[in-house]
Amino acid sequence: MKGTKTRIALVLLAALLVLPAAGCGSDPSVLKLPDATAAAQTQVQETPAPITPLGDRTCYVGKETISESTLFSFTLTESTFDPLMGLTLKLKSTNKSNTRDFVVSLTHLSVNGYMQDGGYEVQVPAGQTVLGEILIPADALRTSGVSSVEELILYPLIYDPNVPMGQGDVVDGAFSFYPTGQTKGTVVYPVRQKTSTEQTFFDNGFGTMIILDAAMSDGDDLEVNCYLENKTDRFLSFAWADMTVNSAPVDTADDVVVAPGMRRYATISVPSAELSARGVTDPGEVAFKISATPLSSTGAGLSPLMEQRGTYRFAVADTSTGTDGDMDPDDGPDDGEPVAATPPSTATPAPTAVIYTTPTSAQKKNAKNGYVNRDKVNLRAGPGTKYKTVGNKIEKNTAVTLYELQDGWWFLKCGNHYGYVKADYVSQGKPKATAAAGDGKSFEGTVSTKSKAALRKEADKESKCLKELANGDEITVYYKTKGKDGETWYYVAAGKTKGYIRSNLVKVNGKVPSK
Repeated sequence: MKGTKTRIALVLLAALLVLPAAGCGSDPSVLKLPDATAAAQTQVQETPAPITPLGDRTCYVGKETISESTLFSFTLTESTFDPLMGLTLKLKSTNKSNTRDFVVSLTHLSVNGYMQDGGYEVQVPAGQTVLGEILIPADALRTSGVSSVEELILYPLIYDPNVPMGQGDVVDGAFSFYPTGQTKGTVVYPVRQKTSTEQTFFDNGFGTMIILDAAMSDGDDLEVNCYLENKTDRFLSFAWADMTVNSAPVDTADDVVVAPGMRRYATISVPSAELSARGVTDPGEVAFKISATPLSSTGAGLSPLMEQRGTYRFAVADTSTGTDGDMDPDDGPDDGEPVAATPPSTATPAPTAVIYTTPTSAQKKNAKNGYVNRDKVNLRAGPGTKYKTVGNKIEKNTAVTLYELQDGWWFLKCGNHYGYVKADYVSQGKPKATAAAGDGKSFEGTVSTKSKAALRKEADKESKCLKELANGDEITVYYKTKGKDGETWYYVAAGKTKGYIRSNLVKVNGKVPSK
């Protein structure tokens, strides 16, 4: 009996000791000790509950509350698009913690698939609310081909600056909005800018890097304009190293970050003072090493997915003329053939250090369908005219397998041969059938417009735009019809997208039947 009473007393004593802790606060994730026994250095640690990304969410101009956590609320309170002013986003950040400060960073966002610079970062002290605003100028949107906001993706990072990187994040993910009611996968991203001076340095399963042009600015800085695309599910940092201008080494610019699955335009600048210090007065070529490296949430260093060395040479006008549009211009003249003109402002691609004779396993995995878009094209053993030809000249519309694009040349397979063909002479996809080739149902066509042409769902200028086409884009034309507006429209295919386009915006090889 005495032993039983002793055990009961011990149980009651233990219960009394537990009661103060159990009654402290309503949040079970906060641990507090009784005042009488609290240590001088005791700190309260609140475990952040992450905000779950919204995924694909239809929204309209007005308030859009992003899901809240127990520690933080982040809200897009207003979204306004003005074609003259740009896109305005108004934000509200509320810190619900009484003990921890947080930082909100929204430096990356995309509109219709193209990255824009948010440039937004603000500290939100414990228990306070901070209002903010981001303006994406109309000029920046026009540069990316954005005429209306179909898709908006935000990449906010909300974190505790007093804990190690990656361990105090409340938000780190993508939040997708579709203001016009579309859904993921239905938004047609604008076509990228194309220039007569562009040069592709790589285009593979990981990403794309193209120099569009390079020129001296009004302030005598050297500006190299690029197109970058990230084809992975991780943030990629594109970095330039070992840069030289006219063989003189110069300091490189900051890295450029591209979000998962997104693309962007970037300008790499070399200050005039840097050029003057190196004695460069008239830049003729820029050489560099470009790499693309995944970003780590903890700041740990990762290996680059790819690295490529190359040289971009400034365009030099060529006044020569030629007469044979189907001749392969990368060669000297064949016997009895006239000399073809080099396009007057095309930069000369630099030979790559890597020469493939057979595709790697990674190249096979990321292979694409393609076809040669002109007659009598040479297949070469390497990416340059100095390499010997392989097999016979390739006829127009011959199907090929595309493995990798470097320095303006495709490494591909044609028949039983592997080799390189200039990128200008190759198109992605399958060869387009033509009436002349015996198809009898479709015709080759080319978009002819000074700006952009809309491919619409119906033969009506008020119908939904499925895709924007640029001057020179190749299409397949099936038939013509009268639209609701009384104009003649062609029913065409642009890649995998089929729709209607005004007939006066298309050049067709053949007589298109009516329907």
